[in-house]
Amino acid sequence: MMNISEYLRTNITPPVFSLMTVGVAVNLGMGQVVALLKIPLYLDSLGTVVVAALCGILPAIITGIISNLLASAVFSPAMMFFIPTMLVIAILAGIFAKKGGFLHWWKAVLSGVFVGICAAIVSAPISAYLFGGITLAGTDFLVLYFRATGQELLQAVLYQGLASDPVDKGITFLLAYAILSKMPRNLLLRFPGYHHLQPRNQP
Repeated sequence: MMNISEYLRTNITPPVFSLMTVGVAVNLGMGQVVALLKIPLYLDSLGTVVVAALCGILPAIITGIISNLLASAVFSPAMMFFIPTMLVIAILAGIFAKKGGFLHWWKAVLSGVFVGICAAIVSAPISAYLFGGITLAGTDFLVLYFRATGQELLQAVLYQGLASDPVDKGITFLLAYAILSKMPRNLLLRFPGYHHLQPRNQP
């Protein structure tokens, strides 16, 4: 039976490792820009989604974990506690990629919206019980708004997530689709997920 180190050597090829590195950088860069601008989005999983589409679930999970750990060390300590959310994004993005979720822009958007709903459900108790719903993100004002309407903390955080996460992930998946659709074919062929990005009647 193949052990973990052998599995990683077999599946984390040089092109995959290179893309994972780029994915981490994209996650950190996009997340920081959005945080500085206080936009009510995140966009910090774009790299993870692209890796999931091209390389599969395991590389995407590793990309997401490293991204959140680095973001926690450099930008916001809260990020490490949202690793479960990134895992959900990586796993679902990989599954949707295998199901043809990036063959058309509208499929990518719908996939992203569904992932956003799941991400909101996973994130809500983390944000509510560990941080009181305030994580210094651009979406914090939505939590305050829902609290002002009389909602309990967990409900307010969940409503905030359901209001922002589907939009955020829909945009993220659409951006991923745009990146994937513009990549040269000879570059795409280096990654194991290439055949999931092609119509069934194409080689």
